[in-house]
Amino acid sequence: MFLILVMHILYSQSKIYAFVGKKISVERVKSDDSFNLKYRNVYKVEQAFDEEIETDTLVFNSYTHMNQIRYSVYDYAIIYLVKNEKGEFIHRRTYYTPIILKKNGKWYGFDSSVDNNDDYEIIHYEHLDIRKNLAIGKTVFQEKIKKKWLINAFYPEKFFTRIGKNKVKIKYLKTAEKLFKSK
Repeated sequence: MFLILVMHILYSQSKIYAFVGKKISVERVKSDDSFNLKYRNVYKVEQAFDEEIETDTLVFNSYTHMNQIRYSVYDYAIIYLVKNEKGEFIHRRTYYTPIILKKNGKWYGFDSSVDNNDDYEIIHYEHLDIRKNLAIGKTVFQEKIKKKWLINAFYPEKFFTRIGKNKVKIKYLKTAEKLFKSK
């Protein structure tokens, strides 16, 4: 319990570095301890929200106590990083925002933790094929989970409408800039 408290205090006071990234790879690697699972992430930086992210590709580690990192389901996400004591970027395991669409040069996504979508933009005539994302979702939740549950978990009904076995229609999204500022 003490270790968790110390980690919470340490990370809650750390500077946050954020970027919109395109997933290149997320793979499980040998962990430094038996308490956490460790993942090596490689992401192409599409848009940085911090000037200290100067590279076009970031490699960083993520740590979790359970199974594969949930943001790996999405091809794009805003990833929130901190630096460890060695000055290396690491991922705070639960902080990410799915990015779904690039339209007119802007990135759009959603925050499933919000209660309403009042400040979201209505998106017309945009459909997503989510077959590949659902397959990855099955690796995140390795129990036998129905496809409908996976769709609702990763594409919530307040933002999307299911229009087929592997497709959803976008209802509401928010720009990446607004999503970042609301965190």
